[in-house]
Amino acid sequence: MTAEELRILLFFRRFQVGPEEMLFFTPNDCKVAAKHFIDAMHSLIEKDLVVKERPAQAYSLTSAGYRLSLKAPPKLPVARMKK
Repeated sequence: MTAEELRILLFFRRFQVGPEEMLFFTPNDCKVAAKHFIDAMHSLIEKDLVVKERPAQAYSLTSAGYRLSLKAPPKLPVARMKK
């Protein structure tokens, strides 16, 4: 799982969103660059962890996505700069 995918799952957890509950958000809300957000969201949808809902910018977790969001670390490790 990529850092961007984890950020998205943590965003759902931050708002205590359960399975099949809609959450409206943009890439900026979960601190992911737009291009990476789209790729990560498509990946989560393909893995059947997230569902794109009808209103723009609305998503919901599947039961599997919800369980995974609860297992995700509360904070992502800080990336180290290469020398």
